[in-house]
Amino acid sequence: MTDPFKSLLDLQRSAMDGWINSASQVMRYWQHLLELQERLINQATVVTRNHIEIDDGPTFTGKYGKRRFDIDPERDV
Repeated sequence: MTDPFKSLLDLQRSAMDGWINSASQVMRYWQHLLELQERLINQATVVTRNHIEIDDGPTFTGKYGKRRFDIDPERDV
């Protein structure tokens, strides 16, 4: 006579093995995603400019009048 607990244990063991395999695959994909994000962030930090000068208009310390698109009447005549 067959043991009913043996088949139940085999079913539970195979379900556990499947769950462990799928969980490990999800973790590998998640690790790969994090590595890709890290490479993207590192590439963005390498490509960015070190000093970005934003003109804020006619202030005491601003660069008003020295922008490249301003009109210089002496030069543009």
